[in-house]
Amino acid sequence: MKRDLSLTETLDALAAAPHLDALNPILLDLRDAYGLANVVYHATHLPACLQPNPILMLSYDPGWVSRYVGEDYFALDPVVQAGRTGFLPIDWDGLDRTSVGARHVFKEADSYGVGRRGITIPIRGPNGERAIFTLTSNITLDDWVRNKPTYLREYHAVAHFFHERAVQLSGLRAAQPRRLSRREQQCVQFLALGRQAKTIAYLLDISEPAVRLYLRTARHKLGCATMTQLVARAIALDLIDA
Repeated sequence: MKRDLSLTETLDALAAAPHLDALNPILLDLRDAYGLANVVYHATHLPACLQPNPILMLSYDPGWVSRYVGEDYFALDPVVQAGRTGFLPIDWDGLDRTSVGARHVFKEADSYGVGRRGITIPIRGPNGERAIFTLTSNITLDDWVRNKPTYLREYHAVAHFFHERAVQLSGLRAAQPRRLSRREQQCVQFLALGRQAKTIAYLLDISEPAVRLYLRTARHKLGCATMTQLVARAIALDLIDA
C-alpha cells in the first residue's frame, strides 16, 4: 500500500476547500496516495433537499456512472442498501449477492473496473442525514486483509469530515450550531485526540459522569447523531483543533 499523503494533510485540504467542486480532486488524491481503484462519496439523503441522492462525488469511469444513474442501480446496489441501514463499515466480501439484481450490478461494475474489493463507511448526520463513503481496490486477498485495518482507521475520520464539508459547501444544512461551553470544548478536543471518558476525566480533574454529560450536551448543541460526527463537525466549525 503506497501512501505519500498524510491524514492531517487530507483534513487540512478538506478544511481549506472553497467550494463543493474542490472536494473532487481530494478524492482523486486519496485514491492515488493509497493505490486504490476508486473512492466515492455519496449523500443518499439530506433533509434540506427533496432530490434523492443529492451529492455524488467519485472517481469511477464516466461510462459506469452514466450506466449506473441511467439504470437507477441505486435501487439494486447492495452496497447502497446496506449503507442506508447499517452503522458499521461494510466489507464488500460479506455482502449478500444472491439476488439477480445484486449479481447483475456487480458483474457490470467489474466490467468497468470499479474494483473487486471494497469498504463502505455509513455516515449518519443530524436530522436524518445519510451518506456513504466507499473505497475499492484490486489488490490480492492477502494484501486486502493486511491493509484493511489501516483503511478503516484512516478513512473513517476522512469519511465523516468529507461529509461535513460536502454538506456545508453545498448549503444543504440550515441550522446554525450553538456555542460550546469551555468544558464541552475541552472534552470534545480530548475526544478528538482519541482519549476515553475516564482519561478525559483524569486530565480535567472532573468526574467521568460529568465528562459524558458534557459530551452529550455538546453533541445535542451541534446537532450530531454520534460522537464521531461530533468531532468531525467541531473540527469543521473550528471549535477544536484537528
